[in-house]
Amino acid sequence: MTSTTRTEEEPRRGFISTWILDFHNRTVLFRIGNWLFTTYAFLAGTAIATGFAVILWFDAMHGMDVAYLAKIYVFLLIPPILVGLRLFSVMLEWRELFRRPIATLIKPGYMMHGGLAGGFVGFLAISSIVDVPLLRLLDASALALPLAEAIARLGCFVYGCCWGRPIRGRWGARFGVRYTSKDAKVVRAAPHLQNVKIHPAQLYALVVYLGLFTVFYALLPYLPFDGALAGIYLIGHSIIRYSLEHFRQDDRGRLWGKVTHTNLYSAIMIIAGVLALFHGATYGVRSVPDMGIRMVHVLANTSVLPWIVLCGLIFGFAYGVHYKQVGSWIQHPDPDPDPRP
Repeated sequence: MTSTTRTEEEPRRGFISTWILDFHNRTVLFRIGNWLFTTYAFLAGTAIATGFAVILWFDAMHGMDVAYLAKIYVFLLIPPILVGLRLFSVMLEWRELFRRPIATLIKPGYMMHGGLAGGFVGFLAISSIVDVPLLRLLDASALALPLAEAIARLGCFVYGCCWGRPIRGRWGARFGVRYTSKDAKVVRAAPHLQNVKIHPAQLYALVVYLGLFTVFYALLPYLPFDGALAGIYLIGHSIIRYSLEHFRQDDRGRLWGKVTHTNLYSAIMIIAGVLALFHGATYGVRSVPDMGIRMVHVLANTSVLPWIVLCGLIFGFAYGVHYKQVGSWIQHPDPDPDPRP
């Protein structure tokens, strides 16, 4: 069914519910001249700022100087994360890089696994500078990542990336979404899916990662050693990601057969998670957090809040500011998009 009219199987909706349920088609938030600010810019900035605040919250619960760490993170953690995010995205399209190098390089795109790799490098450097165990710093990021990714997935939903497979029947009428905006990535990259009911795979991820954050927060007082939360996250995230792949149809780069880049990176994360648990259990110590310290205490710190806002602005601009047309930083790439599902 590709008609834009409401079918008999779809329930009648009011104005407010229609606006909310059509939120995924509001890709562009506003324009200033030739510059487009996507809704993803706001949500990505919010996600990263929230994750940054949670990391500092974890550090505060463990008695660390968050005012000092906030500055260190901005200068030593954000750059390798951005490089990793972009590098892995380019690697995902390595065939296109050889065929259309300029168009591939100027086309916006990031991959979370690259950010994780870059973040590890950043934390490794920070650990030696501030003399804090690496596994404790990784635990902080493990607590923050599920909440940040949940918010970011809402950004993916409205940007139209990470889209789902077609869904039909009663499930399609109740849960499926249609992308009709010409700015949505699913429409640009896979035009055959325009106005077709597909799984809201991004929202599935949002719900799962919110649940994971809740579980992690509840586990904080009971963690047996530094690195336990990082190990659980690396393994749990990979299993969740692999499970959610069943609902997705976006191109994640095939290595051989049905094995994708995501499958490979998830396997590496599981191995890293096992190593983190083994190393933490063997050599780590147990640090007990002060659960009386709340997030509001971090946000109320005037020496910390500006750095949190700066972090959100950096990623908001990096993710969501495009030029002339959604999908380009400099100029619109080759107008012949790759339609691979």
